[in-house]
Amino acid sequence: MYRLFVLILAVIVFIPLKSNSEVVSRIYLNEGITENQVYNIRLYSTRALNLVLDAYSSLNKKRIIRKETYTYLDASLFFLNEAQQFSPSYIVYRQIEAMEKRIQLYPDEDYSEDLKTLLIYIEEISGNLSDYEYIRTKLEESIKKSAFLENQSVLDALEIIKEKVKISIIDDPLNEAKNLIGIAKDHLKAREYKKSKQALELALDPLIKISSRENLYIALVREYLHKSRITYTINKRLSLRYLEASLYSINKAFFVSTRENKDTIKNIREEIRLIFKNFYDEKNTEQKLDDIIKTLKNIK
Repeated sequence: MYRLFVLILAVIVFIPLKSNSEVVSRIYLNEGITENQVYNIRLYSTRALNLVLDAYSSLNKKRIIRKETYTYLDASLFFLNEAQQFSPSYIVYRQIEAMEKRIQLYPDEDYSEDLKTLLIYIEEISGNLSDYEYIRTKLEESIKKSAFLENQSVLDALEIIKEKVKISIIDDPLNEAKNLIGIAKDHLKAREYKKSKQALELALDPLIKISSRENLYIALVREYLHKSRITYTINKRLSLRYLEASLYSINKAFFVSTRENKDTIKNIREEIRLIFKNFYDEKNTEQKLDDIIKTLKNIK
């Protein structure tokens, strides 16, 4: 199922490492989505949220200065675009775009090695991809086809994959907020101030979700538990590190969670804690990790 990722890990795991556990943390826990990415997404989305609130306030004034409101909305879109670049799916999306352009310019080349590299990049964020198995299968097929220069089929597959490489819990709120701010700008241009305010009110929900609620922490938990499950049969010490990181993040997620997700997150946290008690019971631990990962996918 995860044979490429497991093979890479197996090679790395048996390279001698320093005994300091923090070395293990730095090497492995920075794959996929990282704490640094979470910080930057939160930073820029919070700035965007403040600017949307400023725009809303400017529309509440007796004398509306459209230029001032436009400035706030343009600035909020700028910061949302910055936040989007820190989503792990963004670089993969751009890499696919670049590969598509290369194939269009040089259709008679063998891109199989480049596609293998792309597969590794997608493996790194696979814990947060709902269609990962489909994407992996499509890429593996494309690697074989490109070796025989069947690059039109590769292009078609890349176009499908590009639309499926999405981390919904991060990308959807960012895109929703951007779309609503764009609608607010259109209404502002038409001097429909009430409709502009309504669009901004709707934009607040996704902005708050991504800047202040559980979304980013749940993305981290998914990533860590996915890696814990993959590494469990290779290196239990490493798997345990991922499990510890997931508990750290799920505690944060629970603390800031919305009402509709609080009970689910609480239950997941308890299930993770229970794994530690019988961590070396392989059958039980693997089943519990699978169950938790499945439950996490239902959190929107």
